[in-house]
Amino acid sequence: MAKKRKNDTRLDPFATTIGNSNLDELLEQASAGDVIKMPAPSDPSRSITLTCKVIPHSQIEPDTKVYGKNRRVQALLNEKSVADILPAIAHDGRNQHPALCWDKGDEMLVLAGSRRRMACILSNADYLVLSSTDFTDSDAKILAVSSDQYIAPSLWELGQAYQQTRDELISQGKKGSYREISAIEGVSHTAVADAIKAYENLPAAVLALYPTANHVGREVAKKLIAAKERDSETFDALVQEVANDPQLLLIEGDDKHAMAITKALTAQEQTVGRKEAVLENDFVSVQRNLKSGDLSIKIDNKVMTDKRLEQLTKLLKAFN
Repeated sequence: MAKKRKNDTRLDPFATTIGNSNLDELLEQASAGDVIKMPAPSDPSRSITLTCKVIPHSQIEPDTKVYGKNRRVQALLNEKSVADILPAIAHDGRNQHPALCWDKGDEMLVLAGSRRRMACILSNADYLVLSSTDFTDSDAKILAVSSDQYIAPSLWELGQAYQQTRDELISQGKKGSYREISAIEGVSHTAVADAIKAYENLPAAVLALYPTANHVGREVAKKLIAAKERDSETFDALVQEVANDPQLLLIEGDDKHAMAITKALTAQEQTVGRKEAVLENDFVSVQRNLKSGDLSIKIDNKVMTDKRLEQLTKLLKAFN
């Protein structure tokens, strides 16, 4: 197999053998004007004819857009999030491994290669693509997921995708529970829950503060959500302060930069001084108001069964 260049990513669905060759190798060797065939992602018995073409830099944005169910939120892509491929694409003047596009006549949808697209836009490079009119919605959905295997979408982006799956399940008359989503997505129901909770509770403005959205993982997201729930007004004010703090930009190293942002956004835990955590875990949060002594109890519905609710109700009724 040819040595993989840093400015490109390979797609696992194309590890299919055609004759004595690997389809991924055929795609990598494609040059502008070439016409090649590949098995359809959703049905290997069906063939897709691809035409290799170069889209000039000035035409990338007007001529292409990313498929709507792509899990990578394009607004979150920046120089940091494509830093692994940006230098080589800038040097070469284009991406070497073609992106895959669905040519629908009036528009060209990028099914795989949205990071390469952004890198080409940022580096004033041309965009090498393999396009076809033969793709279907089923093919597009498969590619939207599989093309993310090189660098996974962030927790927040996955939460958005899982929420779309939930909406589809509900439209089918199902509950759209975490376990139902888990069975479809092939991940644990707790991973689904954490991702959806991050998407529902953290606005895009918070993600935009970090070097990349991937710096907001499960543990960081939990800290941010806890800080927001303790005092949303203070949290929102801190988001504005961090966004306008030039000192944070001087911190070298993306990981250190991200840690400093998290610390700044959760500083209210120490500075607000209104509540103290009596109990804090993945499912139960008990806060005491330091001034009044009142308790606030929050219990995740994943663990609040009918039996536990009945027991808790009986206990609270005994208070006087």
